Amino acid sequence: MLYRTISPDLPPVSRLSLGSWNTFSRVSRSELTGLLARAFDLGINLLDVGYYWDKPDTEEAVAAALADIGRPRDCYMIAQKLWLWDYPQESFSDQLDRSLVKLGHDHVDMVLVSRPTDGMAFEPFLSEVVALVQAGKARAWGVTNFTPGQAREALALADAHGWPAPAMLQMQYNVMRRGVVEGPGYAELFAEGRIGLCAAHMLEGGILGGHLERDRVDPPDYAAGVKPVERNIARDSGGIREEIRARQPRLAEIAAAFGASPAQLALAFTLSHPHLATGLVGATRIADVEDNVGALALLDRADEIRAAVDTLQIAGVAHPKLFNPHNDI
Repeated sequence: MLYRTISPDLPPVSRLSLGSWNTFSRVSRSELTGLLARAFDLGINLLDVGYYWDKPDTEEAVAAALADIGRPRDCYMIAQKLWLWDYPQESFSDQLDRSLVKLGHDHVDMVLVSRPTDGMAFEPFLSEVVALVQAGKARAWGVTNFTPGQAREALALADAHGWPAPAMLQMQYNVMRRGVVEGPGYAELFAEGRIGLCAAHMLEGGILGGHLERDRVDPPDYAAGVKPVERNIARDSGGIREEIRARQPRLAEIAAAFGASPAQLALAFTLSHPHLATGLVGATRIADVEDNVGALALLDRADEIRAAVDTLQIAGVAHPKLFNPHNDI
């Protein structure tokens, strides 16, 4: 495993981390225990246990598996999401307290906060997040889907107030969905080296690995009884998913030329980003975690891989929309 220091307040973080809202809730307790134990053996040390609107019991599932494994708390790190669905009626402190009770822990290692909606006062919003670190409920903090301007403002506020700086910015980034992260604004932000990229959706919900039938089911449809195939996946920002499906066979051909699985090649591309903090995978089977970690062996050929897959990137990639506090999109 490879590691990178992303915060002075955390141990080095594994290049691959494990989790997503449809990871830990899709398997039995015994399966999850085996999955996490194997991930730890392979060197993965960061778990993203953020619950989601259709998976409210993620923390309990992870807590039970961790109890079964019995490893000391300092052998792994936990990242937790802070959502805006009931904010500010439910404070970030209350939200995290609820998660900590479910986890059976007195702190998480990182909180990741969604980008604020229009009209929210930015500095008080961030100060509430930083207060969680100052209170010892989290060791570090990061952000999800902040614009470059918002990330820079967060860094400036941290400088001005003596706050701990945000450690990483989580965004969608994969071999076909590249344009936002590598485009104007973000490219310069990450190159400055003050905040790392946490890459999410590296396999486009599994589509890049060959699960072509997977897609998004939005909350209203889910409530009406529409169920996703295998698992729910992220929204299709920019409407490029059909083209991603169409190009997946070409990805598989290129992967074969490198002696790799399609998932490994896709992961190797993302993991080779020079300013990556960590890449988040949502594997639920031990064999898939082992396959994913195998992507690290390809990084010695990163330049070759990036050249080989360059034509796979798709125009029209868009920044994700804000999460609606009313959860109706």
